[in-house]
Amino acid sequence: MPFKQPPVLYNEEGKPRTVGFELEYANLGIDASAKIVQALYGGRIEQESRFRLQVTDTELGDFTIEFDLTLLTEQRYKKAFEAFNIQVDTIKVGNGTLQDEVETALESIVGKIFPYEIACPPLPCTQLQQLEKLREALYRHHAEGTTSFVTNAFGTHINVELPDTETETILTYLRAFVLLYPWLLYVGHTDLARKISPFIDPYPEAYVELVLLPAYHPNLRDLIHDYHTFNPNRNRPLDMYPLFAALEGELLKQYSDIGKVKARKTFHYRLPNSSIAQPDWTLAQEWNNWIRVEELAQDREAVRQLSQEYLSLKKHTLIGFENKWIKRIEQWLP
Repeated sequence: MPFKQPPVLYNEEGKPRTVGFELEYANLGIDASAKIVQALYGGRIEQESRFRLQVTDTELGDFTIEFDLTLLTEQRYKKAFEAFNIQVDTIKVGNGTLQDEVETALESIVGKIFPYEIACPPLPCTQLQQLEKLREALYRHHAEGTTSFVTNAFGTHINVELPDTETETILTYLRAFVLLYPWLLYVGHTDLARKISPFIDPYPEAYVELVLLPAYHPNLRDLIHDYHTFNPNRNRPLDMYPLFAALEGELLKQYSDIGKVKARKTFHYRLPNSSIAQPDWTLAQEWNNWIRVEELAQDREAVRQLSQEYLSLKKHTLIGFENKWIKRIEQWLP
């Protein structure tokens, strides 16, 4: 399946827009994952810790591979020992240290629930096909995805560079996303484990209604303030905090309740499953679903009309709104 191209290929600087993928999976450790990346794209393996390493200077850029749990990657478990003046990295146990023993035990417990993750370097949107061989290699090495176990709420995250950073552009994309959200859930077969997990909680309906109001045209700081008021955490299907941190870093520092945010001028799209264990799955199909958001965002008259229809249908529908709206979106889809 080919990767479709967005209607706007270039950013404000006239360069191809970039896209980064983050793949979550289990049953394949960090060292094995790094060797797969190196075999495909070259580069050097550099270990930052037991649970985080990089494959640098590959033909595509730098890959980061880590265990997706800050308890281990940032060694937060040490604080519990330090409270009793115990330095786990200095106490010898057999051929290793107490730190080794603690990390092995923790990994064996939480490794059944939390995934490993490969963060790919941002690539021009015209070169995404190069990542399919990584997806294929993970499948061949028996990586497990969302449907492999009932608790695997694993995802495929896509970081999409904006065409420009005008507030009206950001708002239009946000509107396009919330309009297409029920359809994206439907067409992406979003797994039940992900739906009931806290990782992709939908925007509150009150926020959706605010965003879709025709009279809503905030400046950037007000847009960020409103977003944080309704969404004071990172667990949304379209996480806006990395973008907001890149545009208004000092303002984001006031929001201490959202944790660490990596600033980048991208939409952080978190909705898709990680179907890495399915032989017919491709990254292209998840990307191509996102392209529908791109296409709608470029048709501002359609955004305006669909926003009005959404608000009206929502107001006058007691049950079955999602199914009715999906049918309406399918009528619109080019």
